[in-house]
Amino acid sequence: MASKTFEWPSHYHFPPFFTKQPNSDTNTQRIQHWKSLILSYCQHHRIFVINVREMMQSSPLFFNEKISRRLQFEDAVEILQYMSAAGLSEWLSTDKNRCLVYWRKPTEWADALYAYADANALTDSVLTLYEIREGEDTTLEFHGMDHGLLVKVVEILEKQGRAVMFDAGSPDTAGVKFLPPQ
Repeated sequence: MASKTFEWPSHYHFPPFFTKQPNSDTNTQRIQHWKSLILSYCQHHRIFVINVREMMQSSPLFFNEKISRRLQFEDAVEILQYMSAAGLSEWLSTDKNRCLVYWRKPTEWADALYAYADANALTDSVLTLYEIREGEDTTLEFHGMDHGLLVKVVEILEKQGRAVMFDAGSPDTAGVKFLPPQ
């Protein structure tokens, strides 16, 4: 999926995009553009968890080398907080350094996972979370998914009565049984 080159939007090359704007309407629009950029970048590269400080140093997402501009940590936190309030990210650390990015909402992942199980005759079967995340079929959209997100997705299916999760003592051996449609 990430084999194609990521297409940066034109505003990524505009220096003020990396700086908090004094006009609140302009800044809100800038945050909206950042939200869209973060979601599309993470989806393209299949990034589920952002380590903000690490990405600020090693990822072009928060640092445009061509124009020598870097988003400040506080600005990144403000943008991710905005995304969190909109249900598009979730903080994993109290220091606001790590967060899940929902380029696809957990309920959408739950529907996709159940559709996969149903289409492949896996209802009434048990799969480990490891098989779903790290199985041989690397073309699956769930391949490489963050473990915590996958657990959330299965919990949604449990609440909907479409799956049951089994705790086998370790994250890699936990399993899920997909229930037949009713």
